Amino acid sequence: MENQDLPRIDIVGLGPAGSDLVTAGTLALIDEIEHRFVRTSRHPAASLVDAGSFDHHYESLDEFEAVYERIVADLVAAAHAHGRVLYAVPGSPRVAEHTVDLLASRSDVHVVVHAALSFVDLSWVALEVDPIVAGVRIIDGH
Repeated sequence: MENQDLPRIDIVGLGPAGSDLVTAGTLALIDEIEHRFVRTSRHPAASLVDAGSFDHHYESLDEFEAVYERIVADLVAAAHAHGRVLYAVPGSPRVAEHTVDLLASRSDVHVVVHAALSFVDLSWVALEVDPIVAGVRIIDGH
């Protein structure tokens, strides 16, 4: 089955802080896609998205891996029910977002990841550092 025949999940990032750091492309997709979800409502820009959140999974499950698997299952089910859904995550979808990796590995949905600003981008500016020149290495401290 070709990608365009599959239900679609558009993944956007809400940036690292307030609404001023959300991209115009993300705002356009929020307006365009009717069925929307946010990973958590506990983010300064989450109020931009009239959407259901997955906070209840964090509160009811004991391990992060179980939370992520449940979020992915819910998103895939919603995509199959509606044809296309928006999934908004804090920061950038490709920085420390395990649900995005899990979704991207699925063969039963077409996943489109849209670029966004991450917390690390703000760090370089605040630290006045070029991460390439400095040889920065990012390690997950979890």
